[in-house]
Amino acid sequence: MDCQLQPQLKNASEIRDVLKEVDVSFTLADGREIQTLLVYLPIDGGVSCYSDFFDKIKDGILYNFVFSCSEIEKKLGIKNSSSAEELFDKAIRKLSKHTAKGELGELILFTLLDVYIRAPKILSKVSLKTNRKMPVFGADAVHCQFHDGKIRLYLGESKLYKKFKSAATDAADSIKKAKGKYEEEFDLLDSYMDFPNINEVLEEELLNTLNPFDGDDISDVIHSPCFIGFSEPEIISSASSEDEFIEKYKKVSGEYISDFFSKVELHGMTVDETALLMLPFSCVDELVAGFIEHMGIKE
Repeated sequence: MDCQLQPQLKNASEIRDVLKEVDVSFTLADGREIQTLLVYLPIDGGVSCYSDFFDKIKDGILYNFVFSCSEIEKKLGIKNSSSAEELFDKAIRKLSKHTAKGELGELILFTLLDVYIRAPKILSKVSLKTNRKMPVFGADAVHCQFHDGKIRLYLGESKLYKKFKSAATDAADSIKKAKGKYEEEFDLLDSYMDFPNINEVLEEELLNTLNPFDGDDISDVIHSPCFIGFSEPEIISSASSEDEFIEKYKKVSGEYISDFFSKVELHGMTVDETALLMLPFSCVDELVAGFIEHMGIKE
């Protein structure tokens, strides 16, 4: 099918102005190409500046992350000047201080997949939560897009850790487990699939291709992008300019990228079935605390 799924976020260029991409590519020591995405937030006074990103989350990223496109379109279609605010308030009621760290990581993963990979979310798992204090289970993100004319299902994982290498160790294990439990994800997709330009023909095409119960091997269809957010205060505080920071960021990333993909291979996966999305912070704990305060997340 000659088609592309439409991304969900409508202000991608504004988001890219805050979550900036480093124009760089990497290969492994043996010359193999890998897929990476390095992004960073503005730096002010030697520390990461979170306020602009938090504003973007509050202005639309959060409720787009939590809810399906259909629910958002229905709510915003009502002629009510407070509809967006009501959507945000409803989204906040799905989160808690107990789950905020994990869900912030998932929200960043959702944003990067939508804005930079242009792969929309096709399953809104947070909206299905019945207990705000419980995390969602399975893959942290379920997105989809056509890649070289073929359907690619993204089962994403996210980690917000103080140390990158600890995050990489757990991420590789999570990627393996999520792929192994894909049948559970498909049952949710069969009931709740949704994306911006969904129609009956496209939905049927996707479900037929992604169905793990029809006897066809779909392992080649599944791709496992991983977002790792980590504390890296030294390269942020010691840089005297944005250009100097970027050079330091690229240097430390080379080591981290090799570490991540080696752990992926230790779990029996190939480097071409995953991608690494990276974002350093001055302090992950301060990031999460700021997110909770800025959004007004309750217990």
